[in-house]
Amino acid sequence: MGERRVIVDKKEFGMFTAALKTYYPREDKLLPNQEAMELWYRQLQDIPYIVAETALNKWVATNKWSPSIADIRAMAVSITSGEPKQWSDGWEQVQKAIRNFGLYDVDGAMESFDDITRQAVKRLGFKELCMSENPMTDRANFRMIYEQIAEQKETEQMLPEALSTLIGNIRAKSLEGQKVLKGEQ
Repeated sequence: MGERRVIVDKKEFGMFTAALKTYYPREDKLLPNQEAMELWYRQLQDIPYIVAETALNKWVATNKWSPSIADIRAMAVSITSGEPKQWSDGWEQVQKAIRNFGLYDVDGAMESFDDITRQAVKRLGFKELCMSENPMTDRANFRMIYEQIAEQKETEQMLPEALSTLIGNIRAKSLEGQKVLKGEQ
């Protein structure tokens, strides 16, 4: 989630949690014991301290209730990555590419898209979008696919790197086990 200093020492985390408890003094169940503090620390320790502190400050400014770990991670992603683009921005890119590149330069068109738009267009097919006679349906399908990809990407960005690696390893082992059961190698 960044290459700056992370919340590695307990002193910084103590400052973070003291601020959290100060902002929400009526919530008795917020970090009620040492075990809760340790769990929060493990889940947030990869976030640079300045990002975590800024995420908490942004949360406090815009929400009445205390944040969860996921809320802090989501706010940190929005701070480091910026607000997510809207599907309509991607659809505008598609329309512009159809006008500028058409059927004859699919590679040029694909290069002109941001990553999420490119993935959505790959699923729909750029040539198919160019030749389509039903732009309203194409627009609706694009929106659905774009939003699914954007949500998946945001979720991936929220996960700590160590957890992402662990999930990848588990999936790889699961796939290997499935191949063995099917007799493939």
